[in-house]
Amino acid sequence: MMVRLLAGAWLACAMVFPATGEEPPKALPLLDPDAVAPDEGDAPLRIEEPTVNPGLPKRGRVESSSRQFGVSGGSGELRASLALQAEAARKDFQDLLGLEEQPVTMPIEILLHGQAGDPPKPRAMALELRFTKDTFLLNIHVDLSRGVDHERLQRAIFRGLIYQRSLKEVVPGDLDSPVMAPTWLVEGMQETLAWRRGAGDRALYEGVFKSGGRFTMDEVLGMSSVEHARLDGVSREMFRVLSGALVMALLEQADGRSSLASFCSSVATFEGEMPILLRRHFPSLNLSEKSLAKWWALTLAKLSDAPLTDSMTIAETERQLEEALALHVELEGMTTKVPFDGRPVDEELGEAARLAAIRPAQQALNRLSYRCFPSYRPLLVEYQQWLVEWATEGNVEELEAALQELAETRAIMEGRSLRARDYLDYMEIAGASELSGSFDDYLRLKRDLAERPRVEKKDPVSGYLDRMEAVYESKPGR
Repeated sequence: MMVRLLAGAWLACAMVFPATGEEPPKALPLLDPDAVAPDEGDAPLRIEEPTVNPGLPKRGRVESSSRQFGVSGGSGELRASLALQAEAARKDFQDLLGLEEQPVTMPIEILLHGQAGDPPKPRAMALELRFTKDTFLLNIHVDLSRGVDHERLQRAIFRGLIYQRSLKEVVPGDLDSPVMAPTWLVEGMQETLAWRRGAGDRALYEGVFKSGGRFTMDEVLGMSSVEHARLDGVSREMFRVLSGALVMALLEQADGRSSLASFCSSVATFEGEMPILLRRHFPSLNLSEKSLAKWWALTLAKLSDAPLTDSMTIAETERQLEEALALHVELEGMTTKVPFDGRPVDEELGEAARLAAIRPAQQALNRLSYRCFPSYRPLLVEYQQWLVEWATEGNVEELEAALQELAETRAIMEGRSLRARDYLDYMEIAGASELSGSFDDYLRLKRDLAERPRVEKKDPVSGYLDRMEAVYESKPGR
């Protein structure tokens, strides 16, 4: 039964080539969880000698400006568009590694099959690596029945460019072992480029950093294309974030770009352990066994840190303001945090001790003023004034009343923000044609759900939703 299933999947992925005599070898497809048996393992590219003339007809073919890429099949507009995309991906690849323009050593052909509306093949894209007596050849087969997945195509192009660098000094022919481009490297390079363009999602980095991530260093480095294809959406995004942080950590090393370029020149044909190859090309990682993991964690923390121009929500501002409003009083040789709420503190504290007690709160309020919700800045100024008043005058009579008034103002602001958010949520829900209801009913439902105890569930769906919530809702109050 398994043999028939595999044979059916193989036949379903067969590509149609120009009639030139004998049919060439089938493309080894990219991995697809719907078409690959679970026990089939990874499917790296293997070198196959063509049985027909590898030349492609010039009609219906577009060549890119660098002559690195040729695009055949589909419409003329699509061919031209994909040739431009391939050239842009090549330029991104070279800029990331600091490479100068070099002669093409391995042509890459993008072969478009079918058209929109055709019965879809089990795999939307497949890579085929072959050779002649003069050069290696890479074909990227694209099924047009479901359109072109441009992100996947860019990944395939990056893989091809890594193969080109690794096979540059190799005599064309069959190799003792298959060639592979690590999944983390391709995903990480794409994420690094997105981050540099300002298209990266910092909230994702923050969520992954706070949750500790899902993958260890060894799991990221050892992730195969089969395992990556079978990840759920949240896990795939987490893997991409971790891979991006890893590539950016490598680029921050001494001579990072040239070292990464050298790494890409040997990684596709390397058969040993990945950390060994990394330490070979990045000498600074040889300081200790955990040097790479430390750099990785530091880079992830830096990427997750919000810039000063990124304002907090009211809920975030409230949380940090509560933490900041505390006096650090030294009692009996120990420093104790006392809430700054106007209630009497040890009256025997001298002015110097009181000034020392407010210093941490003042510093915290200063830091908070850069990123707090804008309407909170006048309140922070008032808190600073009352801290100084208490430190210089002691337990002043009007302090408790003033702080109570500030607390009431904050409560009003927080309540209005929650109501505005609830109203916007309601408008979005009520705009759907199949839903209706009143705002009061909606708020009542929210209160009921908040008061109802949550039942802990251990099923896979609940675990998936918990991971999604941890990544996408890392900031309380959102």
